Amino acid sequence: MSGRLLPHALLDLTLARASARLECLAYKSLQSHAGRVIRRYAHQQALLQDHPPAPTEYLPYDTASDRSLYAKRDPSRTERTALSSGGLFPHSQDGPLTELEKRILELKELPVSEIAQTSEPAYSESELLSIYEELLAIPSRPHTQGAAMVDPESRQRQDEAILRSAVKDLYELEDPVSIPIDTRSQYSAAITKLKEIVGALETASSSSTGPAPSISVLPEQEWAALVRTCVREKDAAAAEAVIDLMKRSGSHVPDVLLSTTMSLYADRGDIANTERFLTTFAGSKPSDPLRDLHIKAHLRSVAPRTFPTSALTVLHDYEGRGLPAPQKTYTRVITSLLQTRSTMGEAQAWDLFAHMRYVAHPNPDSRLYAVMIAACASRVLDSQPARALDLWTEMTVDKGMAPTADAYTAVIYACACSGEKLYVNEAFRLAKEMLDGHRDAYGNSAFRPDRKTFYALLEGAKRIGDLAKVRWILAEIVSESMQAARGDASDLVYVDEEIMTHIFHAYAAYKPPFDRAATVLVDESKADASTSDGSSTTTPTSDDPPQAQVQSAAADAPSNPQVPVAPRKPQFTDILPQSRPEVLGETRTLFYKVLQDVAPAALQSSTLFPERMENPMPEAFENVKLSQRLLNAYLSVHYAHGRFDEGVQLYRALFSELGVDKNAWTYVEALERCGRAQRGFERKEALQFAREVWAEWQPGEDAWRRRMKCPVGMNARMIERAYAAMIRILSLTGNACEAVQLVRDFVARYPPHVVKHANPKPALRSMRVSLEAPRPLVRLFTPVEVPDDTVPPLLSFPEVEILHHRLVMIGDTANIRYLKWVCMSYAGALKRRKEATLRAEPVPMDVKQGDHSQKLKQ
Repeated sequence: MSGRLLPHALLDLTLARASARLECLAYKSLQSHAGRVIRRYAHQQALLQDHPPAPTEYLPYDTASDRSLYAKRDPSRTERTALSSGGLFPHSQDGPLTELEKRILELKELPVSEIAQTSEPAYSESELLSIYEELLAIPSRPHTQGAAMVDPESRQRQDEAILRSAVKDLYELEDPVSIPIDTRSQYSAAITKLKEIVGALETASSSSTGPAPSISVLPEQEWAALVRTCVREKDAAAAEAVIDLMKRSGSHVPDVLLSTTMSLYADRGDIANTERFLTTFAGSKPSDPLRDLHIKAHLRSVAPRTFPTSALTVLHDYEGRGLPAPQKTYTRVITSLLQTRSTMGEAQAWDLFAHMRYVAHPNPDSRLYAVMIAACASRVLDSQPARALDLWTEMTVDKGMAPTADAYTAVIYACACSGEKLYVNEAFRLAKEMLDGHRDAYGNSAFRPDRKTFYALLEGAKRIGDLAKVRWILAEIVSESMQAARGDASDLVYVDEEIMTHIFHAYAAYKPPFDRAATVLVDESKADASTSDGSSTTTPTSDDPPQAQVQSAAADAPSNPQVPVAPRKPQFTDILPQSRPEVLGETRTLFYKVLQDVAPAALQSSTLFPERMENPMPEAFENVKLSQRLLNAYLSVHYAHGRFDEGVQLYRALFSELGVDKNAWTYVEALERCGRAQRGFERKEALQFAREVWAEWQPGEDAWRRRMKCPVGMNARMIERAYAAMIRILSLTGNACEAVQLVRDFVARYPPHVVKHANPKPALRSMRVSLEAPRPLVRLFTPVEVPDDTVPPLLSFPEVEILHHRLVMIGDTANIRYLKWVCMSYAGALKRRKEATLRAEPVPMDVKQGDHSQKLKQ
């Protein structure tokens, strides 16, 4: 069979090539079947006489006695060739070679010249570079509209030239020199003349009995230039008059002119004129740009951070009419919902995203993906890094979309805001992929990190206390800003207020390795005296108590560890700060440099910096703004690493010297620092400072209760934290009666029965199953998963636990019962509020909350 399937010479050669490997792998089987395969090995041995011997490393046996039966055979017995042996291949005989055998011999005797030719490179260096330039070229961003590529300045010059030419033609029979040359006078004169001409044409057509002739008053190019000129001058009435003249004269009105004119009304939130224009010129089925502008007008008509109820109603009304809005409209509405900074607004944004994919646009674009990935780093809802990575994978892998800089920044920020080390490391990995994964043939990256990218990386590094990464990022930003100042970089990245806020937060969260409490301080004089006295020096044994061993080890210490002191001169080395004073030293150096570049007059006062510093850092902080957030972050470093008296002194001098008002975070963080004061004199000083801060806090709280102007950041949760911190410091200092009175004041201001009344549920948040409704039909958040951020201030047991312990110690049973009643009342009211929220029926958004509360009471 083998002779019929393959030529004998080719099979002979194949077996010969594999003989060396077969000897090693099948040694045992060859010994047992030597009698049957001896002739096949004879053929192979005959063919291998002209070849070099097989490598010895493949042979498992070195001695002759260990080799196979075939290896022990006499070589003289293998004189005949495989073709003449005729045992295994009976058809192979001595005679002329076949054509296939000749070709095999020619392949075995390959000329040396051919080998040299094949080793030469097929492409030159320049050809390879051109190939890789084409393969690794960074794709340019495609323009969605052709008008987007037109230079606005050149378009304006063209329109003005066309307008002057049209005015000259319209007033050819009159004196066009009398018309002023300014733009407004030019298009006003053109509109006046066009009204006369169109009116005369309408009069002539109405008096004639036959069909009206088609007469072109102006070319389409001149009509378009006239409309664009009116829009550029923000004259919506004139632009609308031109469009009306175009319709009356029988000229075609392009949709781009309608949307350009309607954008004037939509940008300023003029709903009445927007809908009037839509009804007059668009009819019952407006185009996609006009529907987008209609919803945009409703969004602009409400105040910022307000729930856009009317815009959502119009959006769902278009869906019910079978005219879904374009995808950029959904993106605009979702962005507006996310900017409300409320739990209901962000939950509605996610529900609208799912609803859009169900009823209108199943495939989001890269911009909407970036918006939703950034929404995973919420400030009011729990961070969702896993969902952000899922959306990122869906966009780049499943949909095959090219990643954008905004999408990279969004997923990095979402992972960084989680605060978990696993996701923060993933954020830095994505940042490395963003910079190194998209390079051209010359190594230039397609994406450059901007300020938002650095914000995201600093957010993640500070949340895990990684000061090394924070310092490295700061050095990179300073280097980028210096390159931009020299003109080496086009994208300007500089150090601003938010970056320095992240830097100070990272220093506050950093835990230095040196712990003063764990350090054993030894008096040098006593140690020398004990060493010189031979009788007092003993060697500790295993039988000694552990305390004696520790004391003896401390006495035998070669050097005395010293308490670190903050360096006077700023020193930024590769080594991280090893102690709290070193952390404070670096922080002071950075803040001194900020003031030196921004407010040098503040350094003249000796309150903030008694001694002037020699600062070798480059001038890269001139763009930092002295804001409340920045000063609070600088104070937090002293609260975390400094002495209490230094923090108090800085609190009293920092804001007054720099002329910055305090916000709610300033008071709350100061009160919470007082609650962490140590026993002794520090706690007494903390009580005095807390009373001072509380006196500054109360006017802002009263203004918040009266719905008046109050400090920034004042809300129900901040009030809870302030009261909890003040109750804690009063309880720790032995003022239990005053703390109980503070609890009574809190209950009088924010009674428990106010907590139990839930807010009305908007009709847009209805969960009733329906196939068609003016609301999202698919939801990602249920009412149970949406936190209630409108709960009034309340107290729970953890806030008053220390006060409860103090009352138990002094045996004040009356106040203990009152404290228990307060905690149970607020807990019961909060439970009723949750139950009312779940059972609430959807109501229109125009129903006032007070009216709905009255219905609940009834």
